[in-house]
Amino acid sequence: MSQPEPELDPEVYPPIDPKEPVPDDPGELLPDTPDTLPPAPAEPGPGDPEDPDGVPDPA
Repeated sequence: MSQPEPELDPEVYPPIDPKEPVPDDPGELLPDTPDTLPPAPAEPGPGDPEDPDGVPDPA
């Protein structure tokens, strides 16, 4: 059973029109937002010899 959605203040959360396109420019970012994201950590893949507990290569 799903719960009803909470009532949102239309002054803070204006209604969204699904027929209206999403703007290309999201606006200004917060001042402490980095220009780029840090690199993702390397994760071992199947059959990785450096990860003996990893998932074996598919047969």
